[in-house]
Amino acid sequence: MFFVTEPNTKPWTMQQIADAAGVSVTTVSHTMSGKRPVNPQTALRIKRLIDEFGYVPDAGARRLQSGRSRMIGLAVPDISNWYFGRIARGAEEMADELDYGLIVCSTFNSDPRREKRYFNMVRTRMIDGLVYTAGREMNEMNELEKVALSSPVVLADEGINRLSSIPWVTSENFEGGRLAGAHVRELGHTKAVIIGGFAGLNSTVERVAGIREFFPNALVLNGDFEMQSGYDLVGDLLANDVRFTAVFGGNDLMAIGAIKRLREAGLRVPEDVTVVGFDDVEIASVITPALTTVRQDVVSIGRNSARLLIEGLEAGTFEGTSSVILPVQLVVRATSGPLAPDPRR
Repeated sequence: MFFVTEPNTKPWTMQQIADAAGVSVTTVSHTMSGKRPVNPQTALRIKRLIDEFGYVPDAGARRLQSGRSRMIGLAVPDISNWYFGRIARGAEEMADELDYGLIVCSTFNSDPRREKRYFNMVRTRMIDGLVYTAGREMNEMNELEKVALSSPVVLADEGINRLSSIPWVTSENFEGGRLAGAHVRELGHTKAVIIGGFAGLNSTVERVAGIREFFPNALVLNGDFEMQSGYDLVGDLLANDVRFTAVFGGNDLMAIGAIKRLREAGLRVPEDVTVVGFDDVEIASVITPALTTVRQDVVSIGRNSARLLIEGLEAGTFEGTSSVILPVQLVVRATSGPLAPDPRR
């Protein structure tokens, strides 16, 4: 009978690294933390051993010593959504650059039960702080407010006016609405509808306000940022014989849903109806016709949110921290065009 001995794949302890390098445990610790100088040749020998034998610091011991885990959380409505995935990518990039880990939590469109679970991770110090992204209109903010009173929180993508003491990172939503409105108005359109997102979100309110600088009488309908809601809402407009020559989508997905429904009704984009989105998701440039939209830097939203949170953690306070509002850009493609002569209008 033969017995196969599996290789020992368990990471070495700090003591084993120190013994193999012929140094003290303190020297290994200083090499890893960088807090005190270590002879370059000795440091190189230690790092090679760490790489070879896979030493991983004990997170529990480190947390006991420092009171910090060097882990932050990111709560997003749906991690499978391209938009929130890009925020997560940016937050993870910045956390890694600043030597922090990131836990991504999907709240399923801000489900209160899930949110409470993730808020408790901050309360119990499993994570040092939280980047929070709202997924719906925020009517009940009691839980988030309670967390923010005692724990570091940064808002990403959506600012919340009643929580003005919490720093946030968002885009120039009002300016994005203005850019879209000005573009469509210059094309000669006067009858427009706005397929906005959730009514209570700051981004929705600001984008609608920007568009209405140029279309003060535009009809506003609210969807849920999904393609199907854009499709359904435009279907309702057509069924009720509402006349319009331009559609503004609260995001690209709703704009794409609107285009699908318009085509099914025999209307051409942009010859009969101009459609403009917001975000510039990847599919916006490859659909036919390519979508005119307002581009925002979603990765930078994630990066800046993680940066603000970690800087606040390192400083021990958010006092003096300014919120970040990122610029947007109008991207003109093939779904916007001049108003065509039509005697029926």
